[in-house]
Amino acid sequence: MEAKDVCVEIENDEFYSKFLDESVKPIISDSLSVTDQVNRLTLGIEKLSKSLEKQVLAKHNDLLTQASHISDLEVTLESVQAQVQGLLRGAEKLKERVHTPYYALENQTMMLERVQTTCNLLRHSSKILSLWNKLQGIKDNPSKEAIILYELHELIGDYDFEGIDLLDEVLKSVQLRRTTLLTNSTELLQSSLLNGDKTKLLQCFKVFHNLQCTEEQIKKTVNTILSDLKKEITVALNVQMVSIEVKKSSSGRIAPGKANIMNAQDFKIKLWDNIEKLFKVDIYNCCTKVIMLQNVVNELHAIGNFRNIAKSFWSDLCLVFSSELEKSPLTVSQSVEIDYPKLLKCFNDLLSRLKSKDLEMNRTCLTKWENSFLSKSLGKLLEPVRSMWHLSQVPNMDQIDNAIRVIAEALSISLGDKQLSISLANSVAKSIKQMNVEAEQRLSLDSDVAQIVEPPTSSQQKNADLCNALYYFSSQIKRVLNNMSSILPQESIQIVQNSLKDISSMPVLQLFAESIKNSLYIILMTMHDEPDLIRADDPAGKSLSCSPYMKELQQFVSRCKDIYLSMFTEKSALNECCINITRSCVERFTQHICNVRPLSKFGRVKLQIDCKHLETALSPLVHDLTELGDQYRQLKALNLLLEKTPQEIAKSQTEGACLPYSMVMMFLFSHGGHQLLAPHTCAGWNIQKLMQWLDTHKNERDRLEFVAGALQRYQNHVRQNQIATYDEVYPVLLQLLEDGRKSLKK
Repeated sequence: MEAKDVCVEIENDEFYSKFLDESVKPIISDSLSVTDQVNRLTLGIEKLSKSLEKQVLAKHNDLLTQASHISDLEVTLESVQAQVQGLLRGAEKLKERVHTPYYALENQTMMLERVQTTCNLLRHSSKILSLWNKLQGIKDNPSKEAIILYELHELIGDYDFEGIDLLDEVLKSVQLRRTTLLTNSTELLQSSLLNGDKTKLLQCFKVFHNLQCTEEQIKKTVNTILSDLKKEITVALNVQMVSIEVKKSSSGRIAPGKANIMNAQDFKIKLWDNIEKLFKVDIYNCCTKVIMLQNVVNELHAIGNFRNIAKSFWSDLCLVFSSELEKSPLTVSQSVEIDYPKLLKCFNDLLSRLKSKDLEMNRTCLTKWENSFLSKSLGKLLEPVRSMWHLSQVPNMDQIDNAIRVIAEALSISLGDKQLSISLANSVAKSIKQMNVEAEQRLSLDSDVAQIVEPPTSSQQKNADLCNALYYFSSQIKRVLNNMSSILPQESIQIVQNSLKDISSMPVLQLFAESIKNSLYIILMTMHDEPDLIRADDPAGKSLSCSPYMKELQQFVSRCKDIYLSMFTEKSALNECCINITRSCVERFTQHICNVRPLSKFGRVKLQIDCKHLETALSPLVHDLTELGDQYRQLKALNLLLEKTPQEIAKSQTEGACLPYSMVMMFLFSHGGHQLLAPHTCAGWNIQKLMQWLDTHKNERDRLEFVAGALQRYQNHVRQNQIATYDEVYPVLLQLLEDGRKSLKK
């Protein structure tokens, strides 16, 4: 059996495999006796022994070769060992040759270093003694003394002179002299700041600069000022101290039953007295010291760049004040919230007195109290506005005056501080918006709010009253702004003025205006039914009056002004509304006259009289019709147009008449024969449809093309019917059409 097979047999055997696991102790099987197990083990060992013998016999040549090679390897290893021993001996000799000069060089270097240190000590000692002798000769010159002391301090700091008896007393004296000079200069600095002695302050900083401790002294001085000021702030805001002072000052003079009210009032007065004194005296004095310190340092350019002393101090001061105010009792904090402008005025007055460009108002430290004040101010502004509308009735003048008073107080309380003024102006704008919103919500939008047939309804009267209340509210605010224009920031005024732009009676007046214009249009439409316009008799020498429709129009306008428009008191909106109505009436009147067909000579004279009476009829709306501008000039031109021949009309048009070419051409159709049909007649429209088209086509080019279509149709009619001559007005119309088109290109 091959050796491999023997191994496989033993590994797979259940009994033998237990003895192959090194990590587990073999477990003797209970099914075999000890003798059987020993016999099996003996048998297995014999198999292995026989397998080994076979392998040795089969590989004996290779084994002998390997054995001989082991002998050669041992000889080689002995040779290598001998060479290593020789190499180690050589390394030891080399080590001795290197170490000996190294240790010698190290000792010499150490000796040289000690010699050099000794020389330096002697040199420094000599210089120290020399400077000390020089220092001894200096008196009453702190600046030079400081220079020498700084050099001595640097020399002493370079080496340890302990054990040199010659310098012991000198070193102690130098330190004492330096400490004394620094102490005296610091004391002089404090007294100079207190007395405002700039000359001595300069001397102090020269000493500090020569001692190279300027930054340290500045920081120490500023911190001392800030620390002392913090104590003063704490005392001023100490509610217990204030209460004690109030009790002392108010004892024996408060009536029974009024102690709490009087004490609260006295407490508030005393607290603000303390705060105002704090700013006017303590903070002001400290700031002047720091500003003087800053100015002196700025003059001494050689001592370094210290440009932010005052700015940093002010920033720290604001933070300290804010922190102390934050820690103060609730009563103090509430007083500051209520009278925040007083605190702001204290800051602004202080900065105004100091007049330093390095100090600027730091509002971030007061954000909490400013926001609280603005919140309460907004509530105070909105309260009278809301209260006057709580019963859904139109507010009376007393209620509006109360709201105006609150607004005026809010605007005046911020005088002296632009940012607070702008913030309060925004709050005022919100109250104005609230007023407008409340009024708009109560405006009636029923179907009868624009009727002009019956007397004003309750809804119309209420709308007018609401508009008048808003107008009074707006006008009173404008009066307040006008009175305060010289003291309020322009930005604040602009904010409030912008908020007033939405308040106007115009939306309600516009409803009446549309109703009035529609009724006027209906009255003017009846012009075409007047029999006098086609009368054939000569009007010369006859006394003529205006047409019946013009009388009706005059009565209607007067009635609308007296009954409906007179309910409104806002003159600017009322004037704008009346001008709007008047312009529309004149424009529609012009359009109707230019399209009356047929029209006799008598009718033209009648229309001339109507033109003159129209001015009288519209006078209740607009006293001076020249305010209408182009419409007034067109009315005058229309009056002249009625008395001219077509040729004269064409000439005046080329000379720059006011009427549009399209209207003049429509009018000239009335001078033509029955075959020269008016443009709207060609289109198959009645006069009402024509007016609607003119309302939606105000562009002159469209209107000219509309008239051109009628002329083209007339031309086609003449050609088709082989009529020998054109109507005498036709060439004039063609020329005006060409001139009108040219005018549009200019």
